[in-house]
Amino acid sequence: MKTNSGFSGPFPSAQLKVFADTGKLPRTALVAKSTEGPWIVAEKVSGLFQSTSKEEQEEEAIRPSDLVPDSVKNSAAIVGNAVTGLSKTIVSSLRSASSSLSTKVESASSTIAKFCDDGQDPSIVQRMIERVREICTSDEEILYVAVQSKPIANFSPDCVVISNKRFIIFRPKLLGQVTFYDCLWKDSKNVHMKENIFGAEIAFESKEGQTQTIDYIPKTQARQIYRIGQEMEEESIALRRKLELESLQAGADRTVINQMITPNHQSMPGGDDQIVLRMAKLKSLFENGLISGEEYQKKRNEILDSI
Repeated sequence: MKTNSGFSGPFPSAQLKVFADTGKLPRTALVAKSTEGPWIVAEKVSGLFQSTSKEEQEEEAIRPSDLVPDSVKNSAAIVGNAVTGLSKTIVSSLRSASSSLSTKVESASSTIAKFCDDGQDPSIVQRMIERVREICTSDEEILYVAVQSKPIANFSPDCVVISNKRFIIFRPKLLGQVTFYDCLWKDSKNVHMKENIFGAEIAFESKEGQTQTIDYIPKTQARQIYRIGQEMEEESIALRRKLELESLQAGADRTVINQMITPNHQSMPGGDDQIVLRMAKLKSLFENGLISGEEYQKKRNEILDSI
């Protein structure tokens, strides 16, 4: 211990207690386990002096951690904070990965469930969707999947898939092989449906005259296929109509420009034939119902004005 008179000791704990009880050890004296410290005021050592009250004893009590140097405490706190931060990061990453996986699973489940509302086998639908996605383009979206349901031996049913760009017919073969036929909606001519006793028959006809048929489609699913097919056909007709009108407009603009460059119309061989062909093409669009009568007259007047 260290007092105003200097150092003394070392003394055992029992002897220090006797000094404290007899008043030989001042409360302000400094005590330590060794001369190297750390030094602590004697009255703060728990049990060395009698406290006047329990509260004062609790306030003046020295905890074992008080004898630990501050540098050691700071190092331990830094290590503890680092471990805690690392643990929180790992837990946060695991939770984020788990949430992302759950979202993907829920999305896939909801997609499959959407196509199974009409009583289709989820396992077959899921297998077909996985195969279709392997050949789909980046901006292609699957709109509907219909699976063949034969009354007998329906082991490897055919499947028809409708997307926003085309229709695809899958025909499973032996040993896991699959052949498929697809046709873009812009190249499709018509979609036919015929309901029979055992399901319905769907036929897809292309502009080249090729027809693909799939039968034994449940009637509810067949109606969905037919409805979506009609919608896609209407969109394709509107697109073709727009392109034809843009082509006619571009032709009219070219005729006006050519007239400005070469005023002598008689020196242009074949000019009359070109106008006749354009008029015939415009009339064909009108007769096929691709443009209205008002649009026909407007384009016709534009061509005539360019002469």
